[in-house]
Amino acid sequence: MHQYMKTVTAVLLIPFMAACGNAGREAPTLIVLNADIRTVDPNMPRAQAFAVTDGKFSAMGTSAEISALASTSTETIDAGGVTIIPGLIDGHTHMISGASLATGVDLTDIEDKDEWLRIIQAKAETLQEGAWILGGRWNHMLGDGVLPTKEMLDKVAPKNPVLLSDIDGHSRWASSLAIELAGITADSPVPPGGEILTHQNTGEPTGIFLEGAGRLFNGASGLSEARDPIAGARAAIRMANRLGLTGAHDMSGNVNAFLTVLNEGNLTMRIWAGTFAGPSDNLQTHFTDLNVEKDRVRKIVTDNEHSATMGPLLEVGYVKMMIDGVLSTRTALMHEPYSDVPEASPEPFMNKGHLNNMVTAAHKAGWPVAIHAIGDQGVSWVLDAFESSSRSPDALKDRIEHIEVVTPNDVKRFNRLGVAASMQPHHATCCVGDYVIDRISRERLPNAYVWRQMLDNGNHLVLGSDWSTSPLNPLIQIGDTLHRETRIDGVIRPWDEGNTLTFDEALYGYTQAAADMTLWANEIGSITIGKWADFVILDEYITEDVGRSIENRKVTATYLAGEKVYPRDF
Repeated sequence: MHQYMKTVTAVLLIPFMAACGNAGREAPTLIVLNADIRTVDPNMPRAQAFAVTDGKFSAMGTSAEISALASTSTETIDAGGVTIIPGLIDGHTHMISGASLATGVDLTDIEDKDEWLRIIQAKAETLQEGAWILGGRWNHMLGDGVLPTKEMLDKVAPKNPVLLSDIDGHSRWASSLAIELAGITADSPVPPGGEILTHQNTGEPTGIFLEGAGRLFNGASGLSEARDPIAGARAAIRMANRLGLTGAHDMSGNVNAFLTVLNEGNLTMRIWAGTFAGPSDNLQTHFTDLNVEKDRVRKIVTDNEHSATMGPLLEVGYVKMMIDGVLSTRTALMHEPYSDVPEASPEPFMNKGHLNNMVTAAHKAGWPVAIHAIGDQGVSWVLDAFESSSRSPDALKDRIEHIEVVTPNDVKRFNRLGVAASMQPHHATCCVGDYVIDRISRERLPNAYVWRQMLDNGNHLVLGSDWSTSPLNPLIQIGDTLHRETRIDGVIRPWDEGNTLTFDEALYGYTQAAADMTLWANEIGSITIGKWADFVILDEYITEDVGRSIENRKVTATYLAGEKVYPRDF
């Protein structure tokens, strides 16, 4: 046993004696002993052992105290001194749309375009002619900074349509066959903010489709079958459990896939789902229809037999909107011109007046709102919209997603308005040196990815991945908050270290902070007596000086409501 754990036992013995007062009641179904338990509960931040009864944490204390509660039928886990944390909750992810990385190709963090093409060719060789190749997460800025072309794909996968999202999910790279199947030409009309890049000499599409132009592929022959949301949901959930995730705030907008998986008995994580609210001229009808949908889903979930034994599993909890794009393609709304291309003039996804009307209508219909805003002007517009719309004091918090650049004055407005900041750590470490400095200059860099400023101002900070634009692995995301390292001038080094977080702060952002955005705040998010027993066993003891080693830790087991969901036999 670690010397540190011996010290914890002595400290926690007296406080947890009272918690173990249920010894005469029903024996626990599961006890976990000899662990370094990080509860994320400020009333009992550390423990050595706990018990689970009927799917909920029922007692905490020393290993000796918890052992005394067991019966002959109680399952016992001796953790051997490793760290146990609450089930992790991703505060912003796209579970279904991201699943193509598992079923297609994953080009994450690969710099060499030749390696991209080798992976794509290898995938094509496993498929029938005409089968789509999806996935992606390519990042041309890691290498030569030159966008890829359709001709590259045509060479390695001539008989398979290829459609690959970039690292941000805001650009698509398509082969000629994919473009042909979608019926796209250089003259095809695109939604506001979208663009079809064309060859300078021929005027033909290069194979790169920005923002809304990517939606032109939606009707392509065979694409909907390749995307198969139900199979994608199953694959994504299995991957999430393997990484210690027991919950997610999902932005995919396809709740029916989760309902199918729920009815199969395979929904092994808690999904706080969003529904997309696009610009509408008939707002009252729009949000009335969304309420009908929310009630439909709630009834199905309530009637499902698994809800009684596993706790809350699925809820349509908020509406999602978007006001701007991303920094990489200069489509994020900025107060000042882009430093590298001052003439860039990105268009908002809706005008400011309509944004205000959308938020007000959502609030009147009882919905909390989550709005994508990456540029500092976009963040200002969204805060203005929230400020202009009154809400009940007990309503769930509104939130802004991403907030990659924000003015110091707006950081203060988050707290005053009660708006949550939903941020994704890996976006900082992957992209600052690649293109963010070029876009906003070093002078504005202190306004980028300001996690520490958010917490110091008392703001509610929720952490997530935005998978598939960055790794789904929460331990990588937490590690990014600790070191903030990126490639600058060819050298990987920390930058703006004043905005780093501690391990405990990051863990809170990936657990209870996310739970507090839902109706389930008192049921999940921490290892607390009476909450559902969602927890994760890591492979090692996490030292006080966590460092980057957290990124290399593995999940040994993931439990949801006291049931092991990873590893699991399928």
